Amino acid sequence: MNYKTILLAPFLLSALSFSGAPVLAEDLPPAYYQAGASRVSVEETFTGAAFLPPVQLRASEKNPLVLGLVNGGLAAWKVFSSGAPSGEASSAYASAIPPGMANNWSSVADWKGPKEQLYTYTVTNRLGMDVIKVKYAVSFYYGGTGKTANSPAGSYIANFTVRPVSLEVKWGWHFDMDVVMSDPMNIGTVQRPVALMQADLKWRVSTMLSKDGEVGIWTYSIDGNGNFKDLTSKLAALTKDIHAPAAAVNPAISWN
Repeated sequence: MNYKTILLAPFLLSALSFSGAPVLAEDLPPAYYQAGASRVSVEETFTGAAFLPPVQLRASEKNPLVLGLVNGGLAAWKVFSSGAPSGEASSAYASAIPPGMANNWSSVADWKGPKEQLYTYTVTNRLGMDVIKVKYAVSFYYGGTGKTANSPAGSYIANFTVRPVSLEVKWGWHFDMDVVMSDPMNIGTVQRPVALMQADLKWRVSTMLSKDGEVGIWTYSIDGNGNFKDLTSKLAALTKDIHAPAAAVNPAISWN
């Protein structure tokens, strides 16, 4: 690839768009559709938003009881879909609380937060152009506990959400992302539970020349004490050496 090609691609794309002529895949060099590098950056932010009890869900929309804690919210939703922020994410959340509190948020007090991590994911093609730039926020409230003698004391999670912030995608490129929440776990004791939840963000980068594209998962965990962990690199290191299972060999059959 020469220097002239690197300069020509952005100019050609801009010129075609300005002229009103339809842009065809073959109008751009192959390197335009090839990812050269990607990077992720993160910063911790504090929104200062007051805690608002989540909208009450129907029983059929909730996750089942797991080890004394229940997800009082949704189990999965779309964050980015068809190259745009998804409307589902505006009211989607997960929570980890005792089942009796799921219908009575006034019995839970002392919420802290929200804690928020703002992620930026950038894909640069082989021409040096940033073709995808995604921003999304992971936020949650923590430390909620029963405020009456009859309410179970512990450290619970509320309004755990992944929401879109912005998305910039160049012509011919696509980005999609869904989030799947784990069932709640108790990492404390029976008497004083500490909730833990994990979110798997399943993403796909593709182009009009490669619909399958590249896929991956970013994984984050939070707990009722306010701890946030990005498990992505750790899980990748654990699985990189796992080989695909060998194909089964069918035994020879003798008809004698």
